[in-house]
Amino acid sequence: AEAEAVLQEKVQAASRQKGGVRMITEVPGESTLRVMNRFLDSLNAPEPLLYEPFAYESLKTANRIAFGREGLPSYRMQDADFLLCFGADFLETWLSPVEYAGKFKEMHAYKGGRKPLFYFVSPYQSMTGANADHWLAPVPGGETAVVLGCIREALRRGKGGALPGSVVSFLKKKTESYAPEQVAAEAGIAPHAFQELVRHLLAAKRPLVLGPGTAAADSALDTHVAVNLLNMILDPYLSLFDFSDRHRVELAATGAEVREFFEGLDDKTVSFLLINNVNPAFSLPEAARVREILSRDSLFTVCFSNFMDETAELADLVFPVQLPLERWGEYGGKHRVVSTLQPTMGNFIGAPSLSEVLLGSTASPIGGIAEDIQTVLIGELV
Repeated sequence: AEAEAVLQEKVQAASRQKGGVRMITEVPGESTLRVMNRFLDSLNAPEPLLYEPFAYESLKTANRIAFGREGLPSYRMQDADFLLCFGADFLETWLSPVEYAGKFKEMHAYKGGRKPLFYFVSPYQSMTGANADHWLAPVPGGETAVVLGCIREALRRGKGGALPGSVVSFLKKKTESYAPEQVAAEAGIAPHAFQELVRHLLAAKRPLVLGPGTAAADSALDTHVAVNLLNMILDPYLSLFDFSDRHRVELAATGAEVREFFEGLDDKTVSFLLINNVNPAFSLPEAARVREILSRDSLFTVCFSNFMDETAELADLVFPVQLPLERWGEYGGKHRVVSTLQPTMGNFIGAPSLSEVLLGSTASPIGGIAEDIQTVLIGELV
């Protein structure tokens, strides 16, 4: 109750100063995001920054460059008859590991008299790589040479005929130096291993190629673009890409937007900051000056967190909220999917949910939003 009183007092003070409030949050469910947006709108504040440390920015940018669509499509991995991955740990953390674990199991099962192969090309053998039939370990950054070599060999074998002639000519010119011997030397792998990879890749009827992981080297964008081009050569209609079923984490802000957000906090007119379940003091580099900015005396910081992490330590008010296992709610990993959250345990810590805190922190009801989270949730689902 004391924390709620402090929060309400600060909210009322901030509401009298236009542009004085900011919020940074994880990517929440639609109902929670709607409460956040209306809450901030009632304070004349901009929408919250949706922060994800690994925001798949290289992958989104590569999709825009190659496909003209900046987003994170789903992959129909279960329909592939050959899988080539350049480091994306889809069985661990990448995009939607539970989803892709099921799809991989279906793809990799023995069927039709054969078992589709999975090649993993990465300097690091993750748990995903440990499940591969073949692991090639190039030097860090050598993945791009392997992809370009695959493009060269595919075009030499007549693949890519459905692409515009100008694109094919451009790719032939760009990859002409990536003969198998050059690829092996640049990537640090055995020539026969690369040739065996190419043989299986070009023999497949429905191959799928995935790019590097989220924590790849600086060449990640180049590799992602090359991977997208290779997919277009092997499957011009991109039948294993589902752009209508995109991953919702694509809403996360870009690195430039995150930097702009924290630079804006250095403006003395910003006096009130809300942080929800993110730890930028740990996940952002020192150059972002997060610790310095959050330590500013004129900035009152509220951290909605259940853990005393590096960011919570710098906050003026740490406000624990209900854990996911304690509360009702909803979340969608995909844009077209809404999944309900329901309590699987009692109210363990006695705290309210974040939406309830925001709904109760203003003196009057927020315009267009019900006064209790159950009504908000029902409205979202229907």
